[in-house]
Amino acid sequence: MAKKKGSISTHAFKIQYLKRSRELYRRYLATRPWVGQLYKSFLGLRPGIRVVDVGCGTGDFTRYLAELTPGNFKMIGVDTRAPSLRSAFSETRKAGLASKISFRKGDAYNIPVQNGYADLTCCRTLLMHLTDPLKAVKEMARVTKPGGTVAAVEHGEAQSVFDPDDERYADLAKKLGDAYLKGIRKLEGKDYAIGDRLPTIFRKAGLIELKAEVQADPYLICDARRKPRDVKDELMFYLQSYQETKKLERKAMIAGGATRKQVVILQRKYETKMKDLIGHDEAIPKSTLFYVGGIYLITGRTR
Repeated sequence: MAKKKGSISTHAFKIQYLKRSRELYRRYLATRPWVGQLYKSFLGLRPGIRVVDVGCGTGDFTRYLAELTPGNFKMIGVDTRAPSLRSAFSETRKAGLASKISFRKGDAYNIPVQNGYADLTCCRTLLMHLTDPLKAVKEMARVTKPGGTVAAVEHGEAQSVFDPDDERYADLAKKLGDAYLKGIRKLEGKDYAIGDRLPTIFRKAGLIELKAEVQADPYLICDARRKPRDVKDELMFYLQSYQETKKLERKAMIAGGATRKQVVILQRKYETKMKDLIGHDEAIPKSTLFYVGGIYLITGRTR
């Protein structure tokens, strides 16, 4: 699970990024209560369940599942990074879940849990950062009891963007988004849209009774269910993250087939749009800029 210096993955696992991105996403999910219902039903969360969350980071997804699970249960979060685990311990105590959730330092390729322990072994946005996701899924299956469930929650190819003020920008964003994914595969050997491949990976790992769902995350800037302050905080976070990874993203897009000129145009327009929305209080309630991202939920059973 070691990350190359200067990779997009390295940035994604920084403790500050993990904590802030998860906090903002929790605010977003608060406007979509049916998402929790999907996870509870699809993952079979129930009293007495034993769960292992691989690549848990700061434990946000682990705690989210715990909040959805009724009665008594046990969950173990596993991560390689000591700073993330320290944060996970702290936040879990604050949430009053320390008696039900524990954390262990370990690797997705060598999970520190005995064979056949878990009813459910899961991960969220982990496999996209690995160069050998099949090996990780096989290891997840090892720690899952016979007839238990292995689940992965990952981004896929399903996405769209519409900018009513600049449709050429939207077209370019979609085109260079594809180039970015190709570039990451070429430069880092990782698939940031691995969701589409998960059923094949699960089948190769020996899992059976595969199931799939897609969680659509629509981001409409003027969405009336969301507080403008929350949207502004989110846009500020996106802009800051963009500024930190701008050179790496440019390198990936060019490696994936985009021209330098196309990348410069896209990045300049993106930065301008974000700053305009952030800098004018009246802009957010009026903007119909619309983005939809697809998160894939795939499960399989062990034999």
